Amino acid sequence: MFSAISFFVFKKQLIYFYELSIWHPEIIGVQGQYTLDSLPREITEKISLGLTVNDENQKPTISSLVTNIDIENDNKEFIFTLKNNISWSSGKKFTAYDINYQIPGVDITPVSESIVKITTFNDFSPLLTLLTKPLIKKNFDGLGDYVVSKITYQEGYIKSIDLKPKDKKQKTIKYRFYASEQDVINAYKIGNVDKIKISYLPSEFNNWNNIKVNKQIETNQKYTAIFINTQKLSSKQIRQALAYATPKTKDKNERCLGPISPISWAYNPKVKEYNQNNTRAKELLKDEQLESLKITVNDRQLLSIAEEIKNSWENIIGVPVSVSIENQINLDNYDVLLTYGAITQDPDQYLFWHSTQTNTNITKINNARIDKLLEEGRQQNDQIERKKIYQEFQTFLLEESPAIFLSYPTVYTITRSK
Repeated sequence: MFSAISFFVFKKQLIYFYELSIWHPEIIGVQGQYTLDSLPREITEKISLGLTVNDENQKPTISSLVTNIDIENDNKEFIFTLKNNISWSSGKKFTAYDINYQIPGVDITPVSESIVKITTFNDFSPLLTLLTKPLIKKNFDGLGDYVVSKITYQEGYIKSIDLKPKDKKQKTIKYRFYASEQDVINAYKIGNVDKIKISYLPSEFNNWNNIKVNKQIETNQKYTAIFINTQKLSSKQIRQALAYATPKTKDKNERCLGPISPISWAYNPKVKEYNQNNTRAKELLKDEQLESLKITVNDRQLLSIAEEIKNSWENIIGVPVSVSIENQINLDNYDVLLTYGAITQDPDQYLFWHSTQTNTNITKINNARIDKLLEEGRQQNDQIERKKIYQEFQTFLLEESPAIFLSYPTVYTITRSK
């Protein structure tokens, strides 16, 4: 009898702690100012789905909203057949008339409630990747596993957003947004949030008992690089010399070799690595003239890296180097810019390196071979051929050296243990 009573009490305690863990929401602190259109994918993918999804190698395939896709007219027409039992979180049926993508050069035409035709005016192979963007209405109505139950704004930006799970066994997730990383850390310290992602581990956290730390190198979001103004430093030999004279991380997992993620199906691991080589740097500069250099930085967290690069360049190249931090950077008049580059889900790099893209090609690289490869890459639909194009592009880009690729960020996920 006593054993039966003890088991009953123990079982009730297990149920209580399980229900408590489900009832207690997960409160996450996030750095940044966001609107509906700019929310991180980590959040929007909980709220809704796109017509396609990327697999672990960033190859797009149809999502659970779609039964099949027919590609016609020389890969210019994509006909999606939608499942007929999908509803928005509000309960309204999801139809082809709800698809609201705004993609330049692309026409979206509902054929019926369950069929939508997406037409590109020119060959445009990144299309299926662009369709991974989750479909979310302006009132935050979505198609995903979570419903937006509450949202607050501050000065036009989202201050907080609460997501309620459709599966009652899952926790409610509450996101709280902060202007700076230090604000995120402070919010964690005073107990306003229970989980944060930060770029460094504060020393005092080493003495906390109720804390879990997960250290991870993220290779699919951004990278740190030195972007070179090729109009001012037009000599490839000088750019390569700077690359060889730049100190780099010894951690192969952290080291970035180019603008395409190493998890991408198009990644080329056999490009020039430009490991630090002082002798080679001096050889390349033997017949070149370089009087001075200014390293511009737009994030204070990169200042220590900039100082290390400055010291290395001065010692090896023998020219004076200055470091300047600027919030508003004149992209027409900088020497080199130490900042972050964005990693796209599709290997298409047209916006960043094609000579016609004057607003986004910040290095101003103008190379006919690179331009041709970028044009072919977004026109080629055969993935095997497309992979060859982008691997060749990476080889030529690193040879021209308009940027010195340094590293991927290390991210610390800090979670309060219950």
